[in-house]
Amino acid sequence: MKKRMLLLTVLLCLAVSLAGCSSEEGQETTAAQTAAAEEDAASGQTEGTEEAEETEGAQEETRPQVVKEAYDPLQYVELGEYKGIQVSSGDIDVDEAELEDTLNAQLAQYSYTQEVTDRPVQEGDTVNIDYVGTLNGEAFDGGTAEGDSLTIGSGRFIDGFEDGLVGVSAGETVDLDLTFPEEYTNSDLAGQAVVFEVTVNSITETVVPELTDEFAQEHSAYATAEEFREGLRSVLRDQNKRAAVMDTLMAQAQFQPMPENLIDYYEDQMIQQMEYQAAMYGLDYETYLTACGLTEETFLEMAAETVENSARQDVLLNAVIASEQLELTDEEFQDSVQELADGYGLSAEDLISVLGEDTLREDLLWNKAVDFVTEQAVETEN
Repeated sequence: MKKRMLLLTVLLCLAVSLAGCSSEEGQETTAAQTAAAEEDAASGQTEGTEEAEETEGAQEETRPQVVKEAYDPLQYVELGEYKGIQVSSGDIDVDEAELEDTLNAQLAQYSYTQEVTDRPVQEGDTVNIDYVGTLNGEAFDGGTAEGDSLTIGSGRFIDGFEDGLVGVSAGETVDLDLTFPEEYTNSDLAGQAVVFEVTVNSITETVVPELTDEFAQEHSAYATAEEFREGLRSVLRDQNKRAAVMDTLMAQAQFQPMPENLIDYYEDQMIQQMEYQAAMYGLDYETYLTACGLTEETFLEMAAETVENSARQDVLLNAVIASEQLELTDEEFQDSVQELADGYGLSAEDLISVLGEDTLREDLLWNKAVDFVTEQAVETEN
């Protein structure tokens, strides 16, 4: 149980880190921010812009979603020998870099902020600032803000703005001589030398806790930091073994063309993910694709391999379930949902409401199939 709960926390941490680039609600976008956002848009990392504000709420109409239809998995795949799959211990053992990266990510989940009063601004700090931007001595539109919150190193502002605040103490004012990018869309500012007068009102820092015996006791079932570390190593090794087994199972299987509905379903899942990402930035789906330099056609072409692999994994695991007649009892479902909910800090009812009972049952049964094949696997020394 310790290992499984620890794994849920790791997965939650990773999920949070992947979804951590949302824009700040209610924050007026200035010219300095927009210049940085235009560059980000080309790589799909759009911050809140004037265009985002105009399109916010444009996705009120719900697009019909594809419903997965029942199918016979054994018609679409020949599994091959899935009992006794061999995996090399060298391929699944956890090296120190993997352990440290995952440990640091988990510790970061428990980070907290505190105000800084005894030193100037450093990289990674969040500062509350007032600023006025001037061109030839005159304030320009979009260049002024009060009480803005900025994390140093986030890249929200034009080059030199954030670096220019490093070393400035709370209560101090500094003049930043900067230049807008040549390609900036506002021709009045493109390539222009400007001055930003910036006052740092306050500084806060993010503190990541250290792994101590006290941390282990408070946040896990382990009594010491060493037990926590080794428990995490065991979880990661189990993950590596499961991944290696699934890779082998997938590689040796002989697939027929996937059911058309299954391909449509996983394409729809990709679109839903893109819609969700767009909504995080206040954009509709089409606008977000455009900001990323994509059309829906090119997006789905890029996603085709992922869609095919998702459909094949669906068929593969359902074929194992059918071959072994695996079932998920109501008790197993309730216990697993409660464990998942606890890991996410939710009630079981809320988790079912968010993810849907059918989806949870399917995922848990797939997990049971992976457990079955992994338990049958044989570790080798080479």
